[in-house]
Amino acid sequence: MIESNTELTLVPKAPTPAPARGPASVRAAAAARPAGAMAAASPASSPASPAGSTAGSPAATPARDTPVTRRHAWRLEFTGTGADYFRVWIVNTLLTLATLGVYSAWAKRRKARWFARHTLLAGEPFDFHGDPRRILVGRVLALALLLVCVHAFDWSLAAGVAALAALYVLGPMLFAGAQRFKLGNLSWRGLRFGFQPVAVPAYASCLPLLVAWTLVAFLVSLGPALGPWVSGFIGLTAALLIPIAHGRLRQFQHRHARYGALAFNFHLPVEAFYGLYLRVGGALIAAGVVTALMGAGVSLGWKLAAGAPPEGLRTALPLVAVVVAWACAWPIYIARLQQVVWSNTRLAGGIEFASDVSGVALLKTVLGQGLLTVLTLGLYWPFLAVRVAKLRIEGMSVMTDAPVGGIVVQAPPRRGPGPARGPVADGTGDTFGLDVGW
Repeated sequence: MIESNTELTLVPKAPTPAPARGPASVRAAAAARPAGAMAAASPASSPASPAGSTAGSPAATPARDTPVTRRHAWRLEFTGTGADYFRVWIVNTLLTLATLGVYSAWAKRRKARWFARHTLLAGEPFDFHGDPRRILVGRVLALALLLVCVHAFDWSLAAGVAALAALYVLGPMLFAGAQRFKLGNLSWRGLRFGFQPVAVPAYASCLPLLVAWTLVAFLVSLGPALGPWVSGFIGLTAALLIPIAHGRLRQFQHRHARYGALAFNFHLPVEAFYGLYLRVGGALIAAGVVTALMGAGVSLGWKLAAGAPPEGLRTALPLVAVVVAWACAWPIYIARLQQVVWSNTRLAGGIEFASDVSGVALLKTVLGQGLLTVLTLGLYWPFLAVRVAKLRIEGMSVMTDAPVGGIVVQAPPRRGPGPARGPVADGTGDTFGLDVGW
């Protein structure tokens, strides 16, 4: 990787006459995260319509030539296959088991690099450069912090309060560090992305999620002892807080992200996030009701045919209902989330994003290939993961005023310890659910 100490600039090449409109005027290509990478979204594959035009007749032509502005749409492309990823996945899984989890850091880097290198934008692949040794250190410290937070209240009330206060103090730092590590190790065309957090927005953005996380934890652990009214109030408060907390985190993620010196920006549509969670809640309820009715029918049929159903069946049916409800709601959630997030994200230089990922296609994939994954005891999982990634990545488009090949971007100056720092935060953010991904 060649780095430059020149401030990043966005410089279009000298304008050229607009080509005749046709299918060759717009290329599709790909980019992402992974966050992995970027998680995905985008408009129709047809070329964007011109943003401006000149009058058609000579009489209407102005005395001075009017430039023609055209929007270029670049659809992301994913070239990975299930068979190829299966080889990566099976080696990662076996080595992680053989080393009692130590290899998981190398497995994470290998997986992130594989998905990045198979994601293309304008024919150019992304790449991931994370150091697995630093990821391993982060995961060890994250595990230690998790154990302290889980068992602190068992030791004493003072220890529990101290652990909770530490999480509130460290949580925003960990989240910001996780984003800095992931984006700082992601590159396209040899230029790395980046993340430049500011302390006050970091705490203001993470606080709602930490409060919601605390309320849910208290509700789960102390629910029966709190009584129905207190439990209901806590549950309602958490439910109302989670959508805005999620939106604030997304805003913080995108507003402080960079591609070189080009800054991302994000407009927070509060009503869209609440609508998203209402939609997901409705899907969960509907799927849960249908699954519960089916389970009740199975239980009743078993009882009529062979007496009382076994204890194992009575335990398994609720779990199956939860899994099926989640499998039905998750595709709807992720498709709508990508549409909301990327349609409100901009990159300096007139670069916009859009998503047309299909929730129906995701739902069919999750249900159909998810069933194959269950029947093969998990061996079909890599094929499912690749199919979902392809739908999400190729559902994203990047729109620019100039062709991507006509934009010159130079690397920004390096500041501080460099983008590869922050793996401790990366592992801890994953552990505590602070990594909401791109």
